[in-house]
Amino acid sequence: MEELLRTDNLTRDFGGLRAVSHVNLAIKRGDILGLVGPNGAGKTTLFNLISGFISPTSGAIYLEGKNISSWPVHKRVEAGITRTFQGSRVFPGLTVRDNVITATYSAGDKGTFEAIREEDEELNTEGGPTVEWVLKVTELQQYSEFLAQNLSYGYSRRLELAIAIATNPKLLLLDEPFSGTHSYDLRELAELLKFLNSEGLTVVLVEHNISSVVNVADRLVYMESGRMSIPNGRNAKSRGSGA
Repeated sequence: MEELLRTDNLTRDFGGLRAVSHVNLAIKRGDILGLVGPNGAGKTTLFNLISGFISPTSGAIYLEGKNISSWPVHKRVEAGITRTFQGSRVFPGLTVRDNVITATYSAGDKGTFEAIREEDEELNTEGGPTVEWVLKVTELQQYSEFLAQNLSYGYSRRLELAIAIATNPKLLLLDEPFSGTHSYDLRELAELLKFLNSEGLTVVLVEHNISSVVNVADRLVYMESGRMSIPNGRNAKSRGSGA
């Protein structure tokens, strides 16, 4: 498959601590890649580096062959890199629909927020997803006029995913998307990620729920002490079938 994103000896130090050490990671277009490892392994730091929330101490990040190591977060979002966080991050005082609209607005110059709110049924970011489509695939249509602060934890996490989708990403970085999710929601979320991947979205997820990762990911990468390896040289699906 065509390479979408690559890191070249990516390293990040925090004082005397090396959180990410010479990581060479190739993400292919169409991947669902699971990033696993113990707490403190450097997984979230790696996400922060790729998404631009922190800068590397050394090394480089390439998106579709372009060196984006110095790009700010908003430029990376515009280029197609979006991430979620371990804890839900939504606008609690806005409705579900307005949260999604705000995300779509951030992906391109569409005028004032008020104008976008009036035209949300037609809203489309450079061929990307419409607000209605995002609400539909995330099963949030019936909650579209609810304030985000009134959603359950599970639906708040679903809204965060909807916000990420609305930015029209090429690469979606999900930080513990299954965390705190009830067992009956896990299968639905896994199927949603597979569907989005079938629509062309490349996904990398950090997760401690290994069984959920194995059921979703095409391959696994293991991190420990800031370094990276492929577990047992096997992909996720063969790993799952052998469990």
